[in-house]
Amino acid sequence: MDIADLTKTDLPRKSMSVNRRRLLALSHNPMAMLGLIIILAWAVAAIIAPFTSLRDPLAQAITDRLKMPSASYWFGTDELGRDVFSRVIYGARISLPIGFVVIIFAMIMGSIVGASAGYIGGTYDLLIMRLVDITLAFPSIVLALAIAAVLGPSITNALIAMVLVWWPEYARLMRSQVLSVKNNEYVLSAITLGVPRSRILLRHILPNTFAPLLVKASLDAGSAILNIAALSFIGLGAVPPTPEWGAMISTGRYQFYSWWLTTFPGLAILSVVLGYNFFGEGVRDTFDPRRS
Repeated sequence: MDIADLTKTDLPRKSMSVNRRRLLALSHNPMAMLGLIIILAWAVAAIIAPFTSLRDPLAQAITDRLKMPSASYWFGTDELGRDVFSRVIYGARISLPIGFVVIIFAMIMGSIVGASAGYIGGTYDLLIMRLVDITLAFPSIVLALAIAAVLGPSITNALIAMVLVWWPEYARLMRSQVLSVKNNEYVLSAITLGVPRSRILLRHILPNTFAPLLVKASLDAGSAILNIAALSFIGLGAVPPTPEWGAMISTGRYQFYSWWLTTFPGLAILSVVLGYNFFGEGVRDTFDPRRS
């Protein structure tokens, strides 16, 4: 069997076998499965929110303002008489996808920039890495605050701010992975055979660099939800009357004795972040190269 056949058959088969073992190991990780169950439970609650919420999350009933949790209002009511339970359930439709959207866009942007920098090298690599270093020199939440303040308060602008803050981390990680892979024998063999550079990058390098990015993405999703909630809490994310968990906590801080206004949205954030962290820890343990 020549080198070309080796790069086309043996390596993909070995990679597929390793991936199957990793997925099987992940399915037997109790903490990862607990995290996945929590995430899926909230996802289902968000999807069926119109059918399970007791009331319209935006409907006001001034006569029922600041009611404590009861059989009529499971999570109580806020300062405008809106049902907190309905707002928490509908809030999942905003807060849950946030972590996914931010991480996906940051990973795509960072992967493209980092992979090209690591593969091309030279002046382009130097310029990209200096830009990454400048961005990472600032605390992520501080830089996100500055960008969100410039763009204006909205959930979309908060998402843009988070993507602009987080893509450099993925760029640096992808660059390091490309640098470690591009000198492997199968890549050098493809170069010797005259395979185009774009095909080498897409077929031989990138498929062998995504495991660390997947691990980082699974661990960062919870932090993304937490940071977006923080931006909403200080008025730079979701704006009223949007039922977003961070904005709900921000509103409830002015009603100190109405503990339910902040407790239930806070517990929702806590449960989702824990779910993502549990699942991320399981993914990290499974895709750790030292365990393969």
